Amino acid sequence: MITDIEEIENSALNLNKKDKARLADKLLQSIHGKIDPDVEQAWIKEIQERKESLKAGESSLHSSSEVLSEARKRIQE
Repeated sequence: MITDIEEIENSALNLNKKDKARLADKLLQSIHGKIDPDVEQAWIKEIQERKESLKAGESSLHSSSEVLSEARKRIQE
């Protein structure tokens, strides 16, 4: 059995994307508990709406540096 954290990390990093996502989900659930299905569905709906808004040209994306810079300006005003 693997017990050294570095061995576990190395094994995990060698997984394919699908298995990495599955492992990450299980690890997060072990920390935070099960995800409320209603909350998960609400987030899925929100993501779909935002995606459609981007496709329709009704909204745009901004880099984190742009957002933080604008937030700092507004705080200082």
